[in-house]
Amino acid sequence: MAQARTGTSAHIAYIDGLKGLCGIWICLFHYLLAFAAFGYIGWESGIPQAERAGYYFRYFPYSILSNGSFPLYVFFAVIAFLPALRFFQNGKAESVKRQAVIRYFRLMPPVLVCALCAYAVFACGGFFNQDLAAHLDNNWDRAFYTAPLSWTGALANGLFDALWNGNSDYCSVLWCMNVILFGSYFSYGALLFFGSLRRRFWVYAAFFLLSFTAPVYTAFLGGLAAADVLAARGGAAQSGRWGGLLALAGLVAGIFPEVLLPSGLTEQTLFGIGAFLLLLGCARSAALQKLLSRSWLVRAGELSFALVLTHFTVLMSFSAWFFLAVQGQGLSYVPALTLTLATAVPVNYAFTLLFKLFAEGPAERFAHWIYRCVA
Repeated sequence: MAQARTGTSAHIAYIDGLKGLCGIWICLFHYLLAFAAFGYIGWESGIPQAERAGYYFRYFPYSILSNGSFPLYVFFAVIAFLPALRFFQNGKAESVKRQAVIRYFRLMPPVLVCALCAYAVFACGGFFNQDLAAHLDNNWDRAFYTAPLSWTGALANGLFDALWNGNSDYCSVLWCMNVILFGSYFSYGALLFFGSLRRRFWVYAAFFLLSFTAPVYTAFLGGLAAADVLAARGGAAQSGRWGGLLALAGLVAGIFPEVLLPSGLTEQTLFGIGAFLLLLGCARSAALQKLLSRSWLVRAGELSFALVLTHFTVLMSFSAWFFLAVQGQGLSYVPALTLTLATAVPVNYAFTLLFKLFAEGPAERFAHWIYRCVA
């Protein structure tokens, strides 16, 4: 059986594997945007609205990868899925209340370390994204670190501004920290207030309609609903094809071209629907659980939050410098990009391990200490 631990525990092997796959995808996505943004039509792409469809399909199917925001929304769904699954399986709210108490204190220290590390690199002149932008004529690279940073700003960013306002001046990935914080509390609130109602799926339907006003939170609703459906059906994986088909449908929804969406349906809403189907499909498929429970993927999942928070600083400093340096030595574009990606793997892995050891690990202990103090 692919599930290494029980479904009511803090970790489920195939979910960790899914998180690991998404973390690697997010990292690769940002590297592609920095060095090979062919077909990219999103934020700061510089592609006019009327030309986006043509530009997207000119580089299809590569443009699926260069517009790959879906894995981040799978992360959002997982954040809601895990506590919801435990709640619906055992009917106890204690773990949800515990998470509600410690959530800010679990997130804040790693975010603070991320912001302070970015400032340290900036103060040492270690960011080369503007040079890379000029070299590749890349608008996405050009969008970052255009204003001076300060250690007091990094402190404020880590303690408050990123988590409550989504400020990403110090690290681009910090824009989603307030989404994670507010989405987590939405999930906890939904479980505590509506999780015991017999007809709560009507509540989900109402929340889904409301989510059109804030579609970034649709993925959290998808995680809640997937956990509820799974718990209601007993949670056992099956050997048939339905799980795989559901997961495939979720993946298709997640990579569906934004330029083909009808008016009124946002990409983020489709991400939420896709995450719901993907989670449900993985939970119902023994084959997918076996695949996702491979040890290296599970380990990647355990490191995924650290990877997400560290890779952008590595990308805009070391990797940008390395690419420019090897091109400056006369190496052509493709070999230079290949070497850059190859060196990025061990460097990102090393910084991820350090971050896990010195930032994320202490944050977990700090959050649990806070809970013991207030419980």
